[in-house]
Amino acid sequence: MANILDTVKMSEPVLSTAGPGAEPPKLPPIEDVRDAVANFLKKMVDAKKVSITKLALMDSEKGTWEAEAEVYVPNPTIKALGLPVRKEVLDCQTYLLRLDKQLNIVAYGLRDSVMEREDIE
Repeated sequence: MANILDTVKMSEPVLSTAGPGAEPPKLPPIEDVRDAVANFLKKMVDAKKVSITKLALMDSEKGTWEAEAEVYVPNPTIKALGLPVRKEVLDCQTYLLRLDKQLNIVAYGLRDSVMEREDIE
C-alpha cells in the first residue's frame, strides 16, 4: 500500500505576496517623519514652535503615518488690532496630519475639526 504523502504533491508555503526572497519595505527613520511634520507646519501655518506629540505608523505595507502636533501661532486678535505687547502672545492649536511613505503630507487639519467630521460620518 502506497503512502498518501508519496502520491500527493504538497504546495509551497507562501511567505509574502512579493515573492519568497523579497524584503519588507524600508521605512524612513522616525526622526525624518518628525522633521517632515515640523517643517510642513512651520511653513503652512506660520508656527513659532512645533511640538510633535504623537507619531504612529498606520500601515507598514503602505508606509503611511499619522502625526499629532501642538503648534504655537501668534494670536490673531492681537495681531489684527496691532496691540503693543512686550512679548508675543501665542495660541496653541493641535493638528492631525497624515503622511505617505515618501513623507509627503497627504492630509492635515485642526484636530477638533477632524474629530467633529468623524463624529458626523
